[in-house]
Amino acid sequence: MLNRYRNGTATREEIVFLESWFDLADNADDFITTENEASFEHLKITLKDKIDVQIRHAAAPRQAPHRMPVRRWAAAAAVAAIIGATALFLVRQNAHQSARARQTAHATGVPTLRLADGTIIALDSTTTGKIAHQNGVIISKEKDGTLSYTAVPTGTSNANQQNILTTPAGVKFKIILPDGSTVWLNAASTLKYPASFGNTNRVVTLNGEAYFDIATAANRPFIVQSGSLSVEVLGTEFNIDAYPEDGLSKTTLIRGSVRVMNHRGSIVIQPGQQAVNDPDNNNRLSVINADTEKETAWTNNMFSFKNDSLQAVLRDVARWYHVTIKYSGRIPDERFSGEISRSSQLKDVLKILEINGISFEIKENVITVVNKN
Repeated sequence: MLNRYRNGTATREEIVFLESWFDLADNADDFITTENEASFEHLKITLKDKIDVQIRHAAAPRQAPHRMPVRRWAAAAAVAAIIGATALFLVRQNAHQSARARQTAHATGVPTLRLADGTIIALDSTTTGKIAHQNGVIISKEKDGTLSYTAVPTGTSNANQQNILTTPAGVKFKIILPDGSTVWLNAASTLKYPASFGNTNRVVTLNGEAYFDIATAANRPFIVQSGSLSVEVLGTEFNIDAYPEDGLSKTTLIRGSVRVMNHRGSIVIQPGQQAVNDPDNNNRLSVINADTEKETAWTNNMFSFKNDSLQAVLRDVARWYHVTIKYSGRIPDERFSGEISRSSQLKDVLKILEINGISFEIKENVITVVNKN
């Protein structure tokens, strides 16, 4: 039923049932009293022990007994949902999502737009309608929050007028560029682009992560520059993950065809493939088959992890919740798989990870990871 909900094939009755179940899980703490707390704790331990036994039994032929399989986190997260820790994974946001999951609860600021003249505009939730007018272009913020650029027929455009859109932690933002291309900018990211592209190449600069749906324009390639990489397209959909702190830069193609280039050469990738740039290996470019659902899960307001290291998981968490991660002692070598709504509270995400023998010490916005294994 959860899988049908994710891919949009669930019946109306199933949708109502699942959303009611998750709402109940969110409010489970309201049903815990001093009289039943001990029984509730016993239930939690019993559920977890039973699931762990099943996991060890299933994994025994393939893994040494002391190693917990990747699937453990998924099962542990399921326990967390049962006990009301968080309205959690496997449920994609779609037209039937609950109001709870649509909330942006972790914003540490508002997106900002820096105009060519240096003016900075805060794009908060109250900003709608026309917000600026540059030569030949009107900039507006729609009711759904989208920032859009519209050329004025009688205006004189200037491709040298660079605008900069910046998102804070906990916020993603949608923009329609002057050529009609749409970009979804992930949290803690920056996109630099001209207010008008003119008649030459369409060039933008990305720091962070963004999903692009590029409008076709004959003889006017769209080029995304990100660090040492350039990605050239004519009309396509793709995701670029190029946070400097992550090391690897990944370009994942959803539709169309793109050429990924750096000083060592270039490669062309097809839909379902990913170009990886490795700065620790002299910026070597390689092509792998991509998990497109995982790579674009953030556009649906989801964390998605598949055999990811704890460090990779926490880097993603840190950007969204605007926290600093530190490690006390040896870094745990656990790997994690699962999906969690980005609407979840930070404490609930950490609670899921703690089930895997990891504890966290939190002081203000600094989280210290303690390995208990």
